Amino acid sequence: MSQYENFFLKTLRESRIATAIYDTADIRIAFVSAGMFEIWGRGKEIIGRNLGEVFPEFTEQGFTDILKNVWQTGHTYEAKEYPVNITIDGITELKYFDFIYQAVVDEEGETYAIVHTATDVSVRRRALEKVREQDAILAFNNELEMLTRTLSHDLKNPLSIAKMGTQYLQTKEVVSDTEKYKWTTIILDALANIEHIIGHNIQLNQTRLLKYDNACISLEKTIRKICLESQTLYSSNACVFNINQLEPLYGDESVFYQIFFNIIGNAVKYSSKREKPIVEISSSKKDGYVVYRIQDNGIGIPKKELDFIFRQFNRASNTKGFPGTGIGLCVVKKIMSRLKGKIVLSSAVDKGTTVELFFPEFADCRGVM
Repeated sequence: MSQYENFFLKTLRESRIATAIYDTADIRIAFVSAGMFEIWGRGKEIIGRNLGEVFPEFTEQGFTDILKNVWQTGHTYEAKEYPVNITIDGITELKYFDFIYQAVVDEEGETYAIVHTATDVSVRRRALEKVREQDAILAFNNELEMLTRTLSHDLKNPLSIAKMGTQYLQTKEVVSDTEKYKWTTIILDALANIEHIIGHNIQLNQTRLLKYDNACISLEKTIRKICLESQTLYSSNACVFNINQLEPLYGDESVFYQIFFNIIGNAVKYSSKREKPIVEISSSKKDGYVVYRIQDNGIGIPKKELDFIFRQFNRASNTKGFPGTGIGLCVVKKIMSRLKGKIVLSSAVDKGTTVELFFPEFADCRGVM
């Protein structure tokens, strides 16, 4: 061995860089640096022995086979943050390593050594895991906060309807059977909607996944009920609804109620001060989507504010005098995103707003009306 080779090996031996050299196809350990001795928890007694003999746990984890493949092919193997169980003094510990098995080949392309370098990244990995865990907790808390606000927002409307119905019945000394039936039906429907909204939000909170009771839903009855509820809620009995053909949708009825109540409710609310408020509702199929279109002749949204209208708590500057919290459209956008759909909004001040809801078309609903 030349003096340069001796110098090189001496430098490697004392280096903190964890290095090992194998010099046979059986993965015999020919050289180990101080850094690698520390990682392995072994001493010089392992020099000259096969890796699998010294570390049977490495063979069980597949590392011996990987090294033999590197020897046979001459191809380098590299891994990042690779989990490794290492046993030192009878104690097994899971650690993570960045490592390289570099084949050293002669002029004929035959492997005559493998240089193994490794870096223990366990501390970094666990620190990143802790950061990810904290990020997950923050994300969960934000989601929980959003769900709470959503629940508060969506419950307000049916609660108001139930309250109005109850107050109306209380103030009337004489109520006909027809009127009593009408208002008790409105109240019961509002309570049923409250139940659905609470159930949906609890389910979403518990699973944090979209696992609903999906089916092909005809929305004719639901849409018409929402229209009547919106008229009552926003005291807009003069509002005229032009409802065209409504395609069925595949999903959970309570989720569709949540979406359409927000959109139709906004249409009725923001057109309620018109002399002749009109809300048009239609649907069609386009490029694999069922598209619902809700158009009103209300106050509209300033063009420069359209890019921000879906932000939480954001309301257009011309909505003063109209009730609202700025949560509804944000909630709808989030739900549509989770349904793999989208919402598109166009508007002009004093002319009205058009909302298009794109729902993925499912084969289950084709041909169903």
